[in-house]
Amino acid sequence: MSHLHIPDGVLPLPWILAGFGATAILLLFAVSSIRRQDRARTVPRIAILSAVMLLAMSLPIPVLHYHVNFTVLTGMMAGPAEGFIAGFITNLILALGAHGGITVIGLNTLITGLEITLGWLLWSLFGSRKGRPFVKTAIITIIVLAVSTTAMLGIVAGTEINPSLVIHDHHTHTVHEEEEPFDEADHLLPDHDSHEHGPDSDTRLASFKTFATIVYTAGIVGWAIEAVITGSVVQFISESRPDLIGMDTLPVPGDDDDEEEPRRTGEA
Repeated sequence: MSHLHIPDGVLPLPWILAGFGATAILLLFAVSSIRRQDRARTVPRIAILSAVMLLAMSLPIPVLHYHVNFTVLTGMMAGPAEGFIAGFITNLILALGAHGGITVIGLNTLITGLEITLGWLLWSLFGSRKGRPFVKTAIITIIVLAVSTTAMLGIVAGTEINPSLVIHDHHTHTVHEEEEPFDEADHLLPDHDSHEHGPDSDTRLASFKTFATIVYTAGIVGWAIEAVITGSVVQFISESRPDLIGMDTLPVPGDDDDEEEPRRTGEA
């Protein structure tokens, strides 16, 4: 729900430049921070997580028009630097496949990076505490998606675009583009000078409020679905390969059997 499915020619140029500029700077920091890491491990991890997010974002949930992101899982497994690079690769490929415009890659990467970084941060803070990994991951996922969805709504409000352009239909997207020529004037709001404090401004505000209500209402269902899926994946990983999410396995104190209990280590 936080992914911007906006066609090219709609976003104001300053927002496009700001999105690409901030993304480029963060990419430079990310690449610089992983330069001394073992490439034999880093590159495959980025590639695999990019593929996982790409697959998840390409499979919509019927009716909701919502797709799972797996950004929280990416942050937990790769951290903010590798995760941000994976997020950029994912958004680039999605845009090349008409899943959002080329001009939205920068802003979408920032939103994806926000989810990855916040997921990593919350898991670093609370992953070592008592409780099932499933429950902790589910709560973290809902928090992260709520924050990123709010950030997406902030972009829609700031750019003053038609909110209906952000709602993406995977099944009819191509058909509409072929049948109806795109007219930029139909999707941009009137100039500030012509509608400030007027009826158009009230209509725009009412339209955005309706859109935000729809997004949050459908989003809650989508967040719950993604929380369950991500939590289940992390629960499985914690029982089979806990090292992949920064956990180690140690014998349970006072237990003579060979059962092991996941425990966080200081390194992801």
